[in-house]
Amino acid sequence: MKQHLGRGLRLAMCVAGLLIALVASAQELPKIDHILLEVGDLKKSIAFYHDLLGLEIKSQSKDFAMLQSGNVGVFLSTGHWDWDDKRSANTRPGLGMYPHFAVIDVAATIERAREAGYRIAKEPRKYDWGTEAFVADPDGYVWALVNSRK
Repeated sequence: MKQHLGRGLRLAMCVAGLLIALVASAQELPKIDHILLEVGDLKKSIAFYHDLLGLEIKSQSKDFAMLQSGNVGVFLSTGHWDWDDKRSANTRPGLGMYPHFAVIDVAATIERAREAGYRIAKEPRKYDWGTEAFVADPDGYVWALVNSRK
């Protein structure tokens, strides 16, 4: 009887330890909720993100739009944060940050972007892992378009 109680206690302690570890690990890693982009023309930006790339419009007002790409939001705002310095006219927005959209066909998406008049920053290039290209939105934010080899 004591042997069964000892096993049960050890099992309960193991389960409790696992639950504590699971809760702790779930709380440690933050998730990206959305990316907020300052834009000059909301209508042109929505055309890029919704019409070209297919993001879902969740809500929209005169100067703000919330779009959804999978589990991450892409928010567009014509306003500027009062705590942030204004960019100089010759500084490209998002300099040094290159978010990536996974698309089904990189070359076809780049061709549609070209036909719509968007700047192609880098033509599609094939790698061992798949294909990648870069396109700029109406405000100059550069996005990578990628797909992996099947």
